[in-house]
Amino acid sequence: MTADFAAASLGAVALFLLLAALIVLYASTLPSATWSALTITSLACAAPGAVAWLVIVPALSVDLRTVMMPSLAALGAVCCFLVTLVSRSSGAPLWRSVAYSCVWGIAVYVPIAVRTFEPFGATTPLGLSPIDHGGALVMSVAVGASMLAVLVVERRSLIRGVRKSVPVPAGIAALVLAVLAWLAWLVGAEFAFDDVVGLILANGAVSASFGALGWCIVQLINHGTIRLKSLAGGLISGLIAVSAGAPLFTPVSAAVAGFIAGAVACAFTVRKGSPLGNQLRFLVNTHLIGGSIGVVSLGVLATGSGFLFTGQIFIFEQQLQSVLASAAFAFVVSSLVWWLLGRVGRRSEVAEPRILTKN
Repeated sequence: MTADFAAASLGAVALFLLLAALIVLYASTLPSATWSALTITSLACAAPGAVAWLVIVPALSVDLRTVMMPSLAALGAVCCFLVTLVSRSSGAPLWRSVAYSCVWGIAVYVPIAVRTFEPFGATTPLGLSPIDHGGALVMSVAVGASMLAVLVVERRSLIRGVRKSVPVPAGIAALVLAVLAWLAWLVGAEFAFDDVVGLILANGAVSASFGALGWCIVQLINHGTIRLKSLAGGLISGLIAVSAGAPLFTPVSAAVAGFIAGAVACAFTVRKGSPLGNQLRFLVNTHLIGGSIGVVSLGVLATGSGFLFTGQIFIFEQQLQSVLASAAFAFVVSSLVWWLLGRVGRRSEVAEPRILTKN
């Protein structure tokens, strides 16, 4: 019990550190502001995820261990921060992004996270019981699909203003912290210190490294140059790819999943065009594509249960259908919510206060 509490505590602390690192790392996607203002608004957008989890889940009939609750609340905060990045980049007012975060935390994060971390509950929507060690279905697939939904709804109204400038030393420090915190979360997501901790760390490091390799190779072939952002994009893609199956891959299969995720994400992200467009594609593609590849690859590469080990496609079908269901659900809900919030915002802007005059 003490070891379980220590592992869960490690996971919670790691996620809060990851949130801090991502605030710095993704600051360049947001309109220019002071660091204090950017941090406050980021935390305001992240908080609804933690609150939604801590308030709603205890009232539900779910079979989740108490020791898991702080970590999953912290995961909700990370997800809500991520899912509002595109909306904030579009120049939306803060109230709209926070409202979007509140609804998303309740309607998308809570049900998908419960499904992920309570795989053998009394109800199994669509008959699916996905394998997802680190919450990739919600942290990457659902977040990426929701980002895409905002882009689709916004269309031409995305701003092209000045972005926040992140000093190179701060960016490197944030990237290192993000990698270390992500690896610590994957260990904590086991909610126990057991004999797979070493394998989780090895797979995470290998997948991140090969994600960076895949990204850099594709960018070098297509564009003849690589940058520091190439390394960041590849490392994040590799970590996302390994999140679902960190204890179930071998180092070789983790390398394959990370390399494919980095290469494919780069192919869809790095194009000629506006810098803002590239940044927004980076957000969507690294999370949606990297997460989808990682979850689906378990159906092929998972030790002892994947297609390569059993010759059966059942796990592959479960993983693929879970990705499609999570992405579709998140996209539809997010599109509807963001569109409705936009209508409310436009009505409040055009409404003119009545002026009382004396006759």
